[in-house]
Amino acid sequence: MKDNSCRVVENWNYVTLSLVVTVVLALLVLYMPGFREIDAEILKVIRKFLGAFPSYIPAVVTDFGRANYLMWPQITACAVLLSHRKYLKTFLLLFFTQLAYLVVGWMKNFICRERPCLYEGYSFPSGHALTTMCFYGIVIYLVMRYVSNNFWRWFLAIGFGIFIFLVSISRLWLGVHFPSDVLAGVFLGFLLVNLYIILDRFFKN
Repeated sequence: MKDNSCRVVENWNYVTLSLVVTVVLALLVLYMPGFREIDAEILKVIRKFLGAFPSYIPAVVTDFGRANYLMWPQITACAVLLSHRKYLKTFLLLFFTQLAYLVVGWMKNFICRERPCLYEGYSFPSGHALTTMCFYGIVIYLVMRYVSNNFWRWFLAIGFGIFIFLVSISRLWLGVHFPSDVLAGVFLGFLLVNLYIILDRFFKN
């Protein structure tokens, strides 16, 4: 019980850290005019480095972070959970994944940051980074908690972690987001993952 309480406190610390980082980035975007130039220079360096790799890679990877592509992994994850009678975990997974889309839409329309290129929609935060981090972050938690085989547990967790990174970096690679957009998306997704874990542990107790 004490160990579980310590873990919950740790998760709340992650929630606080994620919220602070996101708020700081949002304030910089809203009230520091020169921050866009700093962001643009960092983006230029990142794209120059990634330019050595084939350009089809980010185009393919980024598609898997779109809502219509993310729907099938959600259905699969929910089917697996339901087959093991994890009804509450299934509900929370769907709830937080859908909440991620709502948070992205609200923040984009509130901050109204223009993208670094001629591409429709607003930029801050990255929806791909947020939703991918939220969904696959929760999946990683579930894999680490319930998959008994050590090889498959670590194989799946590392694989999903790499996928989160690739989807996030693909947004910079394509030049449709600033680094701060992606960073804010990742931290917001991480915040939702930890809220999922907190609720999961709360209802278990």
